Amino acid sequence: MKAPSPQLAESEIIDGLVKNPLSFFTGLTEKLGDHFTFKIGDLEINFINDPLAIEAVFEDGDNYKKKPDDTSEQGYLGMMSGICAMFTPELVNSYTSCMSAAAERSVDRIKSLEEGKDLDIFHEMMLLTLEIEIETLYSVNLEHLIGDHPDLDLSEVCRNLMFADRVYGFDPVYTGLSDHLPEFTRNAQSQEARNYLVNFLKKVIETFKKYPKEKTLMNYLTDNLPEEKLVDTALVILGAHHEVAVPAISRVWQLLSENPEVESKLSTELSTVLSGRAATQEDLKDLKYTHMVMHEVRRLYPCVWMVMRWSREERQINNFVIPKDSVVMMSQWVSHRDSSHFVDPLVFNPERWTDEAIQRLEGIPFFPFSKGIRSCAGEQFAEMQDALILATMAQSLRFNLESNQDLSPLARRSNAPQLGIRGTVTLKD
Repeated sequence: MKAPSPQLAESEIIDGLVKNPLSFFTGLTEKLGDHFTFKIGDLEINFINDPLAIEAVFEDGDNYKKKPDDTSEQGYLGMMSGICAMFTPELVNSYTSCMSAAAERSVDRIKSLEEGKDLDIFHEMMLLTLEIEIETLYSVNLEHLIGDHPDLDLSEVCRNLMFADRVYGFDPVYTGLSDHLPEFTRNAQSQEARNYLVNFLKKVIETFKKYPKEKTLMNYLTDNLPEEKLVDTALVILGAHHEVAVPAISRVWQLLSENPEVESKLSTELSTVLSGRAATQEDLKDLKYTHMVMHEVRRLYPCVWMVMRWSREERQINNFVIPKDSVVMMSQWVSHRDSSHFVDPLVFNPERWTDEAIQRLEGIPFFPFSKGIRSCAGEQFAEMQDALILATMAQSLRFNLESNQDLSPLARRSNAPQLGIRGTVTLKD
């Protein structure tokens, strides 16, 4: 049996996918239910929102794959094998002191601002996580990098990241369906920003070669890739880390400002566990409410709003046929905000993530980093980084969100608000 289909022309479907996919898929789910299908040319796409069906797709990794053919899949897996080597538990744990130190520098930067001065917390979190990325994923000492390139402005790197569309490809529609959609063309500003980032990465690579570190991702890349491919790969890493790292740790300040009772409870935990010092890896097990807060942020604002899988063979899900060589789409944005999955889904409520509440969830209604054998390699890195940053900074600072600003998520930019998140900061006693 075929799933229901929207009565839309192909041009209307493409417009919905490209221009405003969050409302497009939310509206179709409300109208057609948890499983519907549509076509672009000869390609059939099944959209699934039932948590048990989502679980079935993720568990059947032999059939549902990231790429449409095995050659592309093997290329993808080969690239990921090198990147995954940087995210072993041992290596990720070794990054924690760098993460906490970067958070302390961010606190110092904010404290140095004139009292009441307007701050874009999104930009500050970009700068903080960029510093972490340079020292962890690129294995480059910040002091060495600035010493080699004293004119380097990391804030300007962040500004260019905001304008360089699709550096990595966290627009899942174009990433998965580029052969079936109108060609994407960068505008002049986006291309100029990309060129700036390429030049920045050449400086990072130059410093790494001057101070090489063995058994690192950059060591592997510099030994095995020609220069142009090396820079392109470094750009992918830059974009991937930015798109995963920045949205959640930025949105948490917005949501804490909007929900002072949550901020108060978080402050109590941080005061009890940390007593004013920076958070360490050893503290993470005791920061239970901190982790619950970040889970709830990722529920409301997942950095990736949709994942896609290609079915190698025909399958049936809930009596609906998934044809061979078709696509399955599953949306974190739709699932995480569905009232049949979460009570009062638009309410920011970290208590959803107690151990008891998690045990009551059926299937997979929550998958901010995807699930299964093709889930995000950097999940542990991102969760540890966010918890350490939040715990270290929220002891000292309270963000006060500026009213009447557009914070609507931009789907092609990992649900980040295009104009940042502005407000002021109050220093805690």
